[in-house]
Amino acid sequence: MRVSLTRSAAAGILICMGCIVNLKVGGGIPGAVLFSAGLWFVVNFDAELFTGRVTRADYSVTDKLMMLVFNIVGAVGCGLLASVFLPEIAESAQKLTAAYADPIKVIWQSVMCGICMYLATTPPVREVGRLPFVVYGVALFILSGYAHSIALAGYMGIARGIGWWVIPLAAVGNAAGSYLMKWLLTGKLFKK
Repeated sequence: MRVSLTRSAAAGILICMGCIVNLKVGGGIPGAVLFSAGLWFVVNFDAELFTGRVTRADYSVTDKLMMLVFNIVGAVGCGLLASVFLPEIAESAQKLTAAYADPIKVIWQSVMCGICMYLATTPPVREVGRLPFVVYGVALFILSGYAHSIALAGYMGIARGIGWWVIPLAAVGNAAGSYLMKWLLTGKLFKK
């Protein structure tokens, strides 16, 4: 197994920290920009985030599924703790998660988020810093209301409720969007 279960759980926690700060500041542009700190830490500390690595050929399908599971465990666990110690954000999380009740809408939102995540986590072609890609990719998916499977797990923990079906559906859509953007930009689907 190539995947690190601890680095996968850490990625889920870091994404949930982005969820928390987004809710604490009331969302909007400040929340979207600050949420990107979670992904910035994921990228810089090489944490294993499913939505950032799903298109990588050096991971097997089993590795990717294990990464997803431990991302969710980390995000939900962090979210549940946040619901206890920061109860003032639970209502905002409940309102946010209520927007993900329509399966067709979730598919579209998650495919679009997958596109954003591919752009945010793929190293740039030219010698430029990665921070703008992370910030813009995250801001785009947050402000557009796109469905990020691991963030939804974090919000679910904070809200203490969302249909569990949303997370795997969003994960499939995130993967589809990532693979679509990889193919459009590189002409490759399953190769490096």
